Amino acid sequence: MILSTTIHVVVHATEDIAKILSKMNELFAIPKDKFLISQARGHWGNEISLLKADCDYKESNDLLGRIISLLRTNEKNYVLHSISDSFDEKDNFYIRLDKQDMCNGIISLSDHDSIRIRFKPIKEFNQNNKFRDHVIDLFTKK
Repeated sequence: MILSTTIHVVVHATEDIAKILSKMNELFAIPKDKFLISQARGHWGNEISLLKADCDYKESNDLLGRIISLLRTNEKNYVLHSISDSFDEKDNFYIRLDKQDMCNGIISLSDHDSIRIRFKPIKEFNQNNKFRDHVIDLFTKK
């Protein structure tokens, strides 16, 4: 199954970090104190905050289940039809969620200004596409 998960969020100066952390906790059960916050400068010199959280085995499996259960059917189908684009050479599974929609309590996919989540498989699941098959099974369950 899933060994660990890493979540990355870029928060612009005009966005509310507390609201984003609160929604991450509300929708995904990720405690606010799990996130490390660092400051950086954007391309145009604007201030941005970088949020990063690492989740363990149990949190990771629960998180993927929550995401799948909250995605609309058409978005689940999109992931399934483009599944090869969601895995890297180490068989990590990536999903990007719309940050603004999440702040409104909606879970949807997005490639723009998104919450980037990487699910890393347990080594034994990382052979012969077992992890990929497992993820597909999760997306196709009713």
